[in-house]
Amino acid sequence: MLCIPLVAFAGFRVHATVYAAAVRQEALRSAQVDRGRVLRLQVDEETGLRGFNATGDTLYLEPYYKATRSLPGALASFRQTVEQLSIPSAVTLTVDEARLNARWLDSIAKPLLVAAPRSPAMLALMRAGKRQVDTFRGYDVALEELLNGAAAAADVNTERAIADIVAFVVGAVFVLVGAAAGFGVYQMRAARRDFENRVLYDNQKRMADALQTAFLNKNLPSAPNLGLHATYIPALSEAQVGGDWYDAFELPDKRILFSIGDVAGHGLDAAIVMSRARQAIIGAALHENDPGKVLGRANDAILLQDARMVTAICGYIDPATYEVTYATAGHPPPILARRDAPAAFLPHAGIPLGILANETYPTFVATASDGAIMVLYTDGVIEHKRDIIDGERRLLQAASRAAHHEDPALEIQRLIFAAAPPTDDVAILTVTFRALPDAPAVASIGGLQLNRFTLPGFEAPAVATGEATPEYIPLDADDLDPRLLWPIRR
Repeated sequence: MLCIPLVAFAGFRVHATVYAAAVRQEALRSAQVDRGRVLRLQVDEETGLRGFNATGDTLYLEPYYKATRSLPGALASFRQTVEQLSIPSAVTLTVDEARLNARWLDSIAKPLLVAAPRSPAMLALMRAGKRQVDTFRGYDVALEELLNGAAAAADVNTERAIADIVAFVVGAVFVLVGAAAGFGVYQMRAARRDFENRVLYDNQKRMADALQTAFLNKNLPSAPNLGLHATYIPALSEAQVGGDWYDAFELPDKRILFSIGDVAGHGLDAAIVMSRARQAIIGAALHENDPGKVLGRANDAILLQDARMVTAICGYIDPATYEVTYATAGHPPPILARRDAPAAFLPHAGIPLGILANETYPTFVATASDGAIMVLYTDGVIEHKRDIIDGERRLLQAASRAAHHEDPALEIQRLIFAAAPPTDDVAILTVTFRALPDAPAVASIGGLQLNRFTLPGFEAPAVATGEATPEYIPLDADDLDPRLLWPIRR
């Protein structure tokens, strides 16, 4: 019976492997967000300075100075995360980014702050600065590729390690069955049942617990007027690794990126597909502002991996306006409960990810209000009693009752599953909207909108009555990055 402790040891190895993979993938997702924050701050520095040079209005220097204060800390945090991931080439690139930013500040930014408007010296500095920012963007692209490669390698290594352990377990089963054969058919069957119940089942439970622990280690973003809470429950009846997830990150522009989803089926394959889907959504969200396009890019990535079907919702929350933009892919719709209205499902459309190539997903916009709550969830919340209509009714009632609870996600879990545990994996993510006193207006790079510079053959657009006319600085078209040419309005 020596094989039983050996198989139990293999179970602990599986637990450690799954947990380590989940933690590493979380770190890689955090690194991607840090990477996007660093790039945005560098662009904020350059764009804010361009706004000042174009208009002479010091209001545009506020985003510049804010970025210069924040970027060193963002670079240090990014480098620390990459060092923990043990990706030497990525560490080198983060060092290169920090050095390039310091050089840009000394050789471009500081001289531009005192350069004469529209002087040849100023134009030369702007051209040189543009080349340095392009180099910075090149570092960012290389970092993105390295992080994506590390995520893919982590998935492959996890699959390989688990396959080796499972092969060991299967071999141990045959050894046990062979040994039991010497005691007769009855004893063999009893030993097999005992083995399956006490070892294999426990191994699956350990893997599920590892995944749950990885979820519960997440730190959700916080904002003065937003409260985010989440809960995750594995399917206790099967004790299997599931494919449900939730994510929420603060972006460099202070918006909150959120996603929630569910991979078809259970098991380690579902967990690995879940990891890849989350990575694909976060990677796309750092390049797109349209949630529908984010899901489109994630769909293409999942199809390339020949993975399982995935349902998902992703979107952005603007804490300043309470505006929520989101898109859905075959997933149960979000719920919005307001103080002055009953909880209701929000519009939704779109087929699951991983089914059709080149699929498009519509983007929806909803505006919350003070005291409102948005609830995102997976289908295990409404299907646990095999009656979806009743499950939806119960969830709407729970959302309304939990709106003012300290932890709405946990309260919804308690209200829905008080009588019986879930039969499927369950993930719940809630967002509570809280009003704040009016704050003074601040400069916004979002206000730097497409005609800062006069290009050859380009005619400046008409300005609406009551608006100040922006000044235009002539530059050669070849010297300009079209992604940075936004109109300036004061």
